[in-house]
Parts: sequence; structure tokens; C-alpha cells
Amino acid sequence: MKITMILPYLKAGGTERQAAYIVNYLKQKGHTVLTISVEDEDFFEPHFKVPVQYLNSQNSFLFLVYNIYSIASIIKKNGTQILVSRAWTTNLLCTLVSMITGIPNVLFLSASLDMSNHSLIKKLIYRFMLKKTDQIISVSEATRQNCIKWFDIQENKIKVIHNGVDINHIQELSKKPVELPDELKDATPKLVFVGRLIHRKGLDVLINALMNLKSSYQTQLIVVGEGSKMNDYKVMCKDFEIESNVFFFGQKKNPFPYLNLGDIFILPSRSEGFPNILLEAMALGKTVIAANCKNGPNEIIDKNNGTLVDVDDSEQLSLAISSYLDNLKLAKNHGENAKKTVKNSFKLSDQLAKIEMTITSLKE
Repeated sequence: MKITMILPYLKAGGTERQAAYIVNYLKQKGHTVLTISVEDEDFFEPHFKVPVQYLNSQNSFLFLVYNIYSIASIIKKNGTQILVSRAWTTNLLCTLVSMITGIPNVLFLSASLDMSNHSLIKKLIYRFMLKKTDQIISVSEATRQNCIKWFDIQENKIKVIHNGVDINHIQELSKKPVELPDELKDATPKLVFVGRLIHRKGLDVLINALMNLKSSYQTQLIVVGEGSKMNDYKVMCKDFEIESNVFFFGQKKNPFPYLNLGDIFILPSRSEGFPNILLEAMALGKTVIAANCKNGPNEIIDKNNGTLVDVDDSEQLSLAISSYLDNLKLAKNHGENAKKTVKNSFKLSDQLAKIEMTITSLKE
């Protein structure tokens, strides 16, 4: 079967990593697969073992007509039979191309889709998109329920298939050597954050928690990622006089050696889809703390494999960190249980098989 995956860009995020897993698996299973990236961001391209074609366009409504025409031309030439997309803007783009060409489409949803505070126009656009698509794969049960609640989508049109993790592959990548400053080579407890440096990901909450801890605990924070708030966060660390304990490494194609340095992985996000990086940290047996945002973490973490804290609550986060630092036996136990959770419930091969079955069933 000829399948085309449409993405907004190939940055180093969870969406791109999961997309690479999917297209590579489909190729391995004998399908002919093409990836189309709207923007020419190619940072993550080496992870894609299938051809990638760039539109060199903008991922915005202003370029919608151009992008529709470009994608329609490409898929007509290569004989695409199924369209697949991830991310909000390319989901809309994929749906419109599907309507024009008659090629069935599958959309992946990872945002919460809680429309309580959204405009009527946005609700109508979402409703149009979801009603017109052929099949929806939700990465969380919360998103599935919001689709049904807010957009009256038929239950059999939405399947929940969680993100999956290749434990062995992540463990291999985590052993790759990286250069580290001497300060990180000692036994000081280390916290790790991996993600985009934007407001939604909540690194400021973690920095505030670290400031709360500084008088009682000696800790170091490893930050992997880039984004518009990087300078703001560096200023925060300087103002709180903790800059010598916070290490910004920027965006990395392989974040896992840095993740593996940590004693505790922290996901302080204000909102999430189904956080891939949380599963990856758990796959490495890390003790994990996550903000209990509306989507994702509470479908992964329970009282036996990690800790959930309230969103935007730096005091509660600092208490959770100190609880683990004071009870290393509990931290180790939760880390071991976290790894078992991923192995039992989020194995990559199991999730990819479900995805292939869902995609190919549209042509049966």
C-alpha cells in the first residue's frame, strides 16, 4: 500500500519521533511510504528511513491553498492510497487534501481538545475537520472523550492508540558518550528536563521549585531543548542565584545520554498530548514527577510508578522532589515500576501494529 505522512516540520519533538517510528515500521512491513514536511526544518530527518519531500512553505493558513495544491500534486504523481497526518495545522491540511482528491485520511490527535475556553470559530473549524476525516487515532483516552463531547464524533470513528517506546533502542542511545562539564561529574543529585523552552512546557515552574529547594538541598538541573523562553529562563536562574546549578544544553538529536544522567525526570507541563518523553524517561528506569495536566500524564503515572503534582504549583513540585531525595528507596522502587509500566503497557511494537491495522483497514 502507498501511504503518505504529512507533518508540519521535522524538529526534534515527540510528534516527529513518533512519526518516524510509524513510517519506518510501515516501510518495514512492505508499504511504500513518503513523508511530506511543510516547512524545511530537517533537524530530525536522519531518523526517517523513508523519502522526505519538503514544500519549503509556511505552516500557516496564509499558505493553505499553496500547500493543498502542492501536496495534491505530489500524491497524485506517486499514487498515494492513504493520507496520514499529525499536528493540528497539518491535520486540517490533510483533511482538505483528502476531500479534494478522494484519498482516505487518518488523523492523529494529541492535544487535549478541551474546548471550554476556545472561540466559536475554532470550535467550528475543529468540528468540520473531525467530521470530514475518515479515521481518528487519539493518543489518549481524554482526547477521545473530548472529541465525543465537544464535536459529537461517532465513537467507532476514534481509536485510542497510545504512543509507544522501544526500550532497547532508547537504552542503547542513552549509552552514547557526550561531553559534560566537570561540575556534572560528581554525585550531586540531578534533575532533568527535556522539552521545548516555551511557556506551555512549564520550565519556569521547575526553576521556581529549584529555588525553593536551594537552602535545604544541593541539586543540579539539566535542561535539554531550545525555544523562545530560553533567555527568560536563564535570567530567572541568575536572579535566583542558582545559575551555577542549571545547565542548558540546547536541542539534541539524541537527548537520551543527558536524560540518563538524571536521578529524577520532571515534566512540569501546563498541557500535554500524550508525553512521549515521559515514557522514554520511564523506559530508562528514571524516577518521574509530572504535572497533572488535563491530558496524558494521569493515564501513565499512578501512585506506584511516579508522582503527579498540580499544574503551576512550584511548592508542591519542590515537596515532591524533596520526598524522593529524602527517600532513595522509594525513588528506586518507583523507577523500577516505571520501567515495568512501559514494558507492559507501552511497548512500541504493539502500538505500531495497531496503527498499521487501523491505517490499512481504510482500503479494505
